[in-house]
Amino acid sequence: MNIQIAQWQPKYETGNIIIDEQHKSLFSTINALNNAMLEGQGQKLLMKTIQSLKDYTTVHFETEEKFMLDHQYPGYAEHKIKHEALKDRVCKFAQEDENDLFKLTNKISHFLTDWLIHHIKDEDLKMIEFCRSGHLDDSQADQLRGSDSSSSTIEIAQWRPEYETGYILIDHQHQSLFHAINALNGAMLAGRGDELLEKTLESLTIYTTIHFETEEEYMVKNDYPGYLEHKSKHEDLRQQVEEFNQQVKNKNKTQMTINVSHFLTDWLIHHIKDEDKKMIAFFRRKRQQENV
Repeated sequence: MNIQIAQWQPKYETGNIIIDEQHKSLFSTINALNNAMLEGQGQKLLMKTIQSLKDYTTVHFETEEKFMLDHQYPGYAEHKIKHEALKDRVCKFAQEDENDLFKLTNKISHFLTDWLIHHIKDEDLKMIEFCRSGHLDDSQADQLRGSDSSSSTIEIAQWRPEYETGYILIDHQHQSLFHAINALNGAMLAGRGDELLEKTLESLTIYTTIHFETEEEYMVKNDYPGYLEHKSKHEDLRQQVEEFNQQVKNKNKTQMTINVSHFLTDWLIHHIKDEDKKMIAFFRRKRQQENV
């Protein structure tokens, strides 16, 4: 069952690629969180997803706040207060003692969706409109768009219908990772990659772990014969991301951002097409046999 409580719509677009991709990543993560409980994934996944949302929300807010300071936005202080209030609320969610996990997940998902939509429509669009209204020189205008004028595309990780597995939770998690990669790449093209690379990598590390645990639980539950081989590919990716985390402290961050973005995109697309679809096909055949 596909329950998209956070439905992205064109009217939410700010025109800034980095911010829009981060918003889309948050929307997909909220949908994944909600579907995780509908799929019976349990408290372990719930708490880790809340942590991931908290971390990536922090990355997103820091992106917006740096953007506002760079462009001398007069509403900066008020906007930042709203960010702080949301971060405090998410922390309180993580501390809540709620026996009914479905109820807690539903409460968190709807709160974050309502907050994010209203924040985009009431605050972010106002901020972007200020920057568009004649306050920028040419270089700042390029930064507003999220890329330089020579860049033909910002989405190196383009989600396509052919990547859909048919399992809504897994698809939402994949989409969230795609958007996070695009936001990271957009930050690099706008000269902001150095600021965001480390924190985005940390967030991606956490969320990739959550996603892999989701898939692995499906495989174990369904006695998938390719489980060990599939899991070994997950371990290879975890190791590579950990190496990136170590390298980022010592290497040129602009080049690292390019390497990370392209590696993760290539790996994710091939993994979806080669491994995940094979896994999902097995699940479907098994369900059909059980229903005969």
